[in-house]
Amino acid sequence: MEAGLVAMARSSVSPSPQIECQRFVLGKADVLVAHVTPLRMMDRPAAVGGKSYLRQSDGDYVMQEHEIRMIEVAKLHADEQVDYDLQPARGRSEADLVPELVSSYLGTARDRDARLRQYGDSDILRMTSVLTAQGEPSLAGLYALGAYPQGHYPGLTVTAAVQLQGGEGLARSRNLEDFTGPVPVLLEEIMDWVRQNLGTLQRYRDDGHLESLTELPLHAVRELIANALVHRDLGPNTLGMGKGIQLRLTPRNLMILSPGGLRGVSLSQLESDDHAQAAVNQRLYQMAKKLKTPDGASIIEGEGGGLREVFRAAQAHQLPRPQLVDTGVQFKALLWRPVEPALSTPVMSEPGPSDTEDEIVPKSSAPTVHEERILATLRDHGPIALKDLAARTGLNSGQVRYALALPLAEGVVAMSGGQGHRSTLYRLGL
Repeated sequence: MEAGLVAMARSSVSPSPQIECQRFVLGKADVLVAHVTPLRMMDRPAAVGGKSYLRQSDGDYVMQEHEIRMIEVAKLHADEQVDYDLQPARGRSEADLVPELVSSYLGTARDRDARLRQYGDSDILRMTSVLTAQGEPSLAGLYALGAYPQGHYPGLTVTAAVQLQGGEGLARSRNLEDFTGPVPVLLEEIMDWVRQNLGTLQRYRDDGHLESLTELPLHAVRELIANALVHRDLGPNTLGMGKGIQLRLTPRNLMILSPGGLRGVSLSQLESDDHAQAAVNQRLYQMAKKLKTPDGASIIEGEGGGLREVFRAAQAHQLPRPQLVDTGVQFKALLWRPVEPALSTPVMSEPGPSDTEDEIVPKSSAPTVHEERILATLRDHGPIALKDLAARTGLNSGQVRYALALPLAEGVVAMSGGQGHRSTLYRLGL
């Protein structure tokens, strides 16, 4: 098995990844652990049969030219990368900015940096890259302070919708809404939409009193949306192709999709307890630190600990740990919704070893106990047949079907073939 794995990597994948294997004996079982060293950014993307692939909603797809170009941009050294947020918004002027936002921004800039207090308004706007030397707004300046930046850059529109389970045609979603305006307005209006579409929970406090809670911690939602607005990719391969931020409220989670991947920081660093921060758009990031929403709240704090607070808030809300996914061309954040109180008492227990392979549907909208194990196995070994999935996870077929029911219904897992067919394969969808 070790020789076959190394040979396959060497002969089929170009450039070939380095694989180091370790063998262990656990009881009577031989275990082979293969450590695959990620390719350097300079060597990416790898190809199989001359084609490179990207994991997207329902499988592996051949990467398109603009996605390959995004990898090429990421390969550049920091001093070679194009500062997209610094590019001028041709044909626009200071008159396209919102006076109230500009005034608030200037006041905060002077309060926080004594060096700026000796300069006039126009000088500060130029020195902080809101305006170019020619007096045109930069992309960051127009996005952060402009009255209608989406007129110049339609991809800055944010779209949100409630996605219905099992809907067909026009019934697949409701409350679909497009959001436009500068960053502070976008953040406030999107949060209003989230509040209107989330439910509430009744929960007893330690002192015995009943309290009403929004089903998701709103400060965690706000942090993820603000991060998406400020750290989305603004290059021609995303913004230039009209790719915007998407919010989807599904029966099981709130999903936030942002164009572009991480830059200068890894996913493991973001999820760790270390102080990790790296601005994709440096000028926009600095502007956002000086901006407030109409209710007076800061857009971002700029301390680099917001995601850790998201994880803590979810835990305090008794929710599963939020999931972050970085594909290099898209960043996705998932906040899991709680079980509805009316469904908190299960109608049927999870299948045991004697259950048959008949279709089993969980009565809860939260992740089932074995779902994480199933999804991890699909990520590492999919596409895979149900019996092989059961063997790799140590579960019986009934437990596997139970754990697959909700991910299949939402498209998190895709099925090739028919229910009950031996040739049916399962793979990750999102």
